[in-house]
Amino acid sequence: MSPFNGKQILNNARSKFRQSHRLKSLIKKLSIKRLKNQDSDEGDSAYVIDHDDQSSIAHSASPADLGALITSNSSNSNASHLSNDSGARPEDFHTPSLGGQSEQEASRLLLLPQELFDHITSYLGPAQIAVLALVNKELMSRFMNSCTALQIVEPYEPVSYRVLNKFVRKADSSKTKIRGTLLSLLDYDILDVVYCYKCKKLHDPFVSFKDRAYAPHKATRCSDWTMDHHMPSRATRKMLRTITKRRIRGVEYRHLMQQVNNTQTTYQKGILVQVSLRMRYRDDDLLLRRQQVVSSIDKSALALWLFGEMLTPVPVTSAAFLSLPKTYPMCNHLSWGLVYSMLIRQLIDPHCRSNHAPDEKHTATCFSSDPLDVSKQDGHMIHERLKWVSSDEKRNPTDVPAPLGDVLGCAKCTTDFSMDVVRLPEPFGWGFALTAWLDLGRLDFCSKWDSHRDARPCREVERQRAHGDICERFEGLASRLDHRPRVGALDAARMDNYGWGARARLGRDRHVNWSSGHSCNPATGWIEDPDPLEEADT
Repeated sequence: MSPFNGKQILNNARSKFRQSHRLKSLIKKLSIKRLKNQDSDEGDSAYVIDHDDQSSIAHSASPADLGALITSNSSNSNASHLSNDSGARPEDFHTPSLGGQSEQEASRLLLLPQELFDHITSYLGPAQIAVLALVNKELMSRFMNSCTALQIVEPYEPVSYRVLNKFVRKADSSKTKIRGTLLSLLDYDILDVVYCYKCKKLHDPFVSFKDRAYAPHKATRCSDWTMDHHMPSRATRKMLRTITKRRIRGVEYRHLMQQVNNTQTTYQKGILVQVSLRMRYRDDDLLLRRQQVVSSIDKSALALWLFGEMLTPVPVTSAAFLSLPKTYPMCNHLSWGLVYSMLIRQLIDPHCRSNHAPDEKHTATCFSSDPLDVSKQDGHMIHERLKWVSSDEKRNPTDVPAPLGDVLGCAKCTTDFSMDVVRLPEPFGWGFALTAWLDLGRLDFCSKWDSHRDARPCREVERQRAHGDICERFEGLASRLDHRPRVGALDAARMDNYGWGARARLGRDRHVNWSSGHSCNPATGWIEDPDPLEEADT
């Protein structure tokens, strides 16, 4: 992508605003108040100034009140000033042409009666005023003249983008986030850049993924999610907003979906964790699916206990956090260990060798490392569940506890989740599949998106049916009960890690740590070996 250039962006924005569907709708509702002409006391009819009201939004404008700004200049006034006691009739006067155009050629926006100008534009804020000024030269001229009259800029600063900058800086002095609102409005019509609310700038959405050696001016705050956040690292607001903008505009966007979809596989201390991310659109909503596959190469009671420990949230400074492969929570409000605590106890309690109280916490010494594969025990919940997952039966006829394999949902955000078991290639055999489906809505900063940013009560979404509807939409299922976790051929091949799987099956290199992922170009931030899209990835 081309480097960021503020002047070029504003120039491109001007030319594209005429084609903006959003502004066409806005212009139908908004208008700008034009000043009344007043004859000069010196008799100079060519120079008229309105001393009645300098407001463009039906109330007095001042440097402290910048929401009411754009006014008509002297050369484009729409009517002569009529005094209340003159007795003149409206038909005795005519409307001068606007910029050499006839009344039929002029925009209807500039021909509205002044009363409509006063009332409609009273709803405009400073950011909308700046956007409206970019629509055409006439409005920009009025905007610049008003800024000069209100002493926001000096008369010797006629360049439009400098005037806009001075106006926004003056309006934003009260910390009202006007600059962010304006830049968000601008980036909506510019496909290749996006406004970052972290660093407060418009820039390439891939800047977050570039190496600092190639992007030395990248802000340290230009990162959407912390390492403990449930949102995937490649699913940044900037990337998702860029893709959604292109989709709304009817521009090719699927190649950018491949830059979000990714798989990271980590094998550490005999435990495998593979995290895969996929995104899809359903109607106008953006949906994400993050699947975490966890498996141990050594099947034992100790391995089951370690799996439960990996699902328990621990502080970043904890030793357990550093020693075990990381798993991510399903959302801001819940954790796997909290929701499935009873299920985990059902798995590990029968294998505890220590005589301690039921409410006492287990430790590693409670469990044996001797081989124990519960998937081969008839009647065990994992054995019965794997049998159904590997079959073609529509419904599971066995009496398996509901939490294992059922799709649940969070009541405070738009997240569905499921803990299930899945067949894996040797030497792993089988593993647990932790799947979360996220509905992020049509575009960022809607209520659905806000529910995933953090766990503030004001950002919670009350779901009417928090039980599998997001899963059904993403997977195209008639019922959540039909869901079966799957590991694709590419992800299964990644577990082999270029021949490591064959050596591990022979008992070699079973405890060699390794990790694999996509190749990301440090200079551009683009994934160079993206996974192909599936037919359902639209």
